[in-house]
Amino acid sequence: MLIEKQNKKEGSQVSNITIITQGGGMIAAYHAGVVRAIGERFGFGNIKRIVASSGAAAVYAYLVSGQTNLIEPIWYYLLKSGRFVDPWHHKRGRGVINIDFLIDHAIRERYPLNLDSFKKSPIAFDIGVTETETGRSVFFSKNAHLDPYELLRASCAIPYFYGKHVELAGRQYCDGTIGDMVGLSQIDNDQKILVVLTRPDRPLKKLLLARRILRWLLLRNEPMALQEKIWGMPAEYDLLNQHIVAFSERRSVCVIRPQQQLPMWRIDTRIQKLTATIEQGYRDTLNTAGLDAWWAT
Repeated sequence: MLIEKQNKKEGSQVSNITIITQGGGMIAAYHAGVVRAIGERFGFGNIKRIVASSGAAAVYAYLVSGQTNLIEPIWYYLLKSGRFVDPWHHKRGRGVINIDFLIDHAIRERYPLNLDSFKKSPIAFDIGVTETETGRSVFFSKNAHLDPYELLRASCAIPYFYGKHVELAGRQYCDGTIGDMVGLSQIDNDQKILVVLTRPDRPLKKLLLARRILRWLLLRNEPMALQEKIWGMPAEYDLLNQHIVAFSERRSVCVIRPQQQLPMWRIDTRIQKLTATIEQGYRDTLNTAGLDAWWAT
């Protein structure tokens, strides 16, 4: 597998990098370009752990399994199929993003995730979900006694675009980004952290009244704790940089993020915008100031 080959190539290098990531619906395709750039420039032998939620979890699952060659093709397949994103469902508030098609068809059948390599990989992988009744963030290891497909389904289950919750071990869960936007809560003794964000360094725009009303309509039947967590996400995002800076005071941190607004939207079916988003992830990674020296130390 790819990881094994690169470990041999890199010889005695110490695996010491933890990657934590931000999701975001279709803009998670940005990570496909990031992974390609990291693979070409550094290989994956120095990565000891990945923390991911939502669409980013699906991307990095293929890195963990050594199947990075499938990451970009699966994104194009999802859009070209016409079955993954369907904005015409938006008026009904359900089925805009078909997570079942992603998991059951794309990841399980069309581009099958090698579960044996995934489980045996030397890279630790923690996948985030959000408990729907409490809004609490929970992270499960790839080696937890759970079906990996169901864990990925839960992590990607955006309440108002997918419209379902996913049961794991008797409890209901949804999109992991809601409970923990990036995964900073999971940083314990990790000392060298690569943060990969999907939004540029600028405040989020305020929601227009029409969008606030639409979000309320889509969320009104969700548990109150989950609603409160979702409504609080913009404020949490605005504090994200402060949290990262605080971590940087005690650890070695490098941040990859879009240098300009991504061309793709969270819900998008435009193939050309998908290509542009992946390529921007690739360029932004290679152009991240200090990344080469940081990776080597």
